[in-house]
Amino acid sequence: MTAKYSIVVMVLAGCDLLSPRVADPAALPDAAPTPDSPIPPPDGPAPFVHVLPAGTAVASIDTNAELLIQIRINDGLVDSALTASGGVVTRGTGKSAGATVRFWNFGPSPVEGTIAVAAPLYTFGTVDDQGVFTPLPDHPRLIDTVPGDTRYSPMRRVVNVPVTSLYAGERITSLEALTEALERGLVGDPVNDGTWVNMPVVLPGITLEVGPTGADPLASTQVYGRGYLVNVFELGTSLGRQPFRSGFLPIGQAAGLQTGVAAADGSLPTAIDAQPVFQFAIPTVAPAVFSYSPLAADVTVRLANGIAPSAVDADADLFKRNATGAITAFFPATVATFTIGTTVTNLQIQFAEGAP
Repeated sequence: MTAKYSIVVMVLAGCDLLSPRVADPAALPDAAPTPDSPIPPPDGPAPFVHVLPAGTAVASIDTNAELLIQIRINDGLVDSALTASGGVVTRGTGKSAGATVRFWNFGPSPVEGTIAVAAPLYTFGTVDDQGVFTPLPDHPRLIDTVPGDTRYSPMRRVVNVPVTSLYAGERITSLEALTEALERGLVGDPVNDGTWVNMPVVLPGITLEVGPTGADPLASTQVYGRGYLVNVFELGTSLGRQPFRSGFLPIGQAAGLQTGVAAADGSLPTAIDAQPVFQFAIPTVAPAVFSYSPLAADVTVRLANGIAPSAVDADADLFKRNATGAITAFFPATVATFTIGTTVTNLQIQFAEGAP
């Protein structure tokens, strides 16, 4: 044992580990934060990046000139008509199920193949012990896109977003904020509720004609989108939101009529009558199942010899249809020829005078 201890001592002495050593350099102080860098609180989670604190005043989209131009170009409305009407979306007149109807034209609506595009409409709310979802009264709904964005659509599938016990009135004004709220536990998983709504985005200040000449037009409402307050009209929900049909939003048809009455020179005029004939009628009860769509593919109908557009006031005067609404035949006594077009337009029938 004595020999072994001697070897250890000799090794230590050779390494000189027992002699005085130079002190380690002092640690450098932490770099001062830059003026614009977020300073996390001494305790608790990091601050939000996209979710806004409760009580934050959210700016209107009219503070973003670039987005205003984008919306104006892509909203489907005719600028010259808006200028002439003083910024009012006016009504057209058409026919449906034997009655004269009023409608608004919000321009083409996007489709992919034969499927209507339906963008999400996020509604924030609470869920009780029975699973009943109740929207928050003080948090606007959220849309993901505005006109000109990829996959923008005025057709909106309703998505319920339940808030959790961590939610304390924060503002969720963009998709990035919704993602952050999910990651931080402010909200639970979004759930499709099986219904949709027609909600076109419009420029701030645009109003909607809902009554006779002289009646005040209807102001738009606001939702969150792209981090701003965005102006929209919610159309056709006076009886409640429409459910999807087999998971899809059906596309109907609107017939443009060419007269079968010859002109004085014997020719048939090619002009299309100003009053389209709609496939879908105004719903009469709250929709437990699908009963209406504002989406209408254009159908040009040359009426039979001697038949004037005024003689036709219902889709059933023109066509036979199957249970899904597809044309299976036409009535030769009324129709000479017809052509189905490829344009799908958002033509919302007004369900009740004075209501959107």
